[in-house]
Amino acid sequence: MNTILVSSHRRSGTHFLIDSLRKNIPGAEFPNHPALPADFNIGSLFSKNERVYRIFKKQLDREGPIIIKSHLLPEECDLQEPRDKFESLIKSIFDESEKLYISRDGKEVLISLFKFLKPDTTFSEFIRKPNDHIVREIRQVKPYDANYVAYWSYHVEQWQQVAGVKQLSFQALRDDFEATLSATLDFLNITPGAPLERPRIPDNLLWHSIQKKLNQLGLKALPESSSVRPNKGSKAAGDQVFSEKDEAFYSQYNKVRI
Repeated sequence: MNTILVSSHRRSGTHFLIDSLRKNIPGAEFPNHPALPADFNIGSLFSKNERVYRIFKKQLDREGPIIIKSHLLPEECDLQEPRDKFESLIKSIFDESEKLYISRDGKEVLISLFKFLKPDTTFSEFIRKPNDHIVREIRQVKPYDANYVAYWSYHVEQWQQVAGVKQLSFQALRDDFEATLSATLDFLNITPGAPLERPRIPDNLLWHSIQKKLNQLGLKALPESSSVRPNKGSKAAGDQVFSEKDEAFYSQYNKVRI
């Protein structure tokens, strides 16, 4: 299995890393078959949909390398007793893939997630709400789902403890692109062409959305940026949104440093 597993908490620069790999690794593919769910990641296999399994399995037979996205926790990938072929495939991808984990400043993540989800609430209320797990099929509510800060912190902390995972910072990939991507490609034992190229964030978000939709319909290749609603949250947004009480709440539940 010639696969690269790119894991992260949501809104952490996942597609920035995926697109950087796509652009700089000859032949790299990011599964985007029209029959797969939009923004497919391996958590989609927990739906136990036979068609999704069959089509994704066929995608894995490509020469590759195949880049696979995941927002799951390590324990949700490294399944000790897979119950069916869907979970066995998730387990085999985790075991056999080169693994990358990209993390981002927690405040930027939460601001971006708030803007992405557009909840009918204030930002202060949002970060205090229980985490809404992206794959409800696989587990009951856990203590680390107490709120969005706690879950983000737990996600990063758990992946930091997994051996054999290349840890990346979104900030480093953004601000020191060539050195960060070069170290990542070295980890993957891949020699890229020179110079390294940075994927472009689309200028026209409406046209980007149309391109993504055409791709999902099988009418157009995946655009250079595979991002889902890019530009949600900015480098300096944390100081503009977090109140003093929010800062204290964030510090209470944040157990990691990026």
